[in-house]
Amino acid sequence: MVMTLPIGMAIIGLVICAVFAFTAIRELRRDQPGHARNAAMIHIAMVSMFVPFCIYVLIAWAP
Repeated sequence: MVMTLPIGMAIIGLVICAVFAFTAIRELRRDQPGHARNAAMIHIAMVSMFVPFCIYVLIAWAP
């Protein structure tokens, strides 16, 4: 059970990153200035930092 917890959390993290990336890209394609565009740019940066960490956890804790 202990080994499956990090793997499960990494998978959940990747799913959440996919949702955030999808909504951020959709907002960036609207190309309208404002708070939503700034937030989308920040979300893309956060996803680009969090995805490699999730992949590292999956590789490190793989059975």
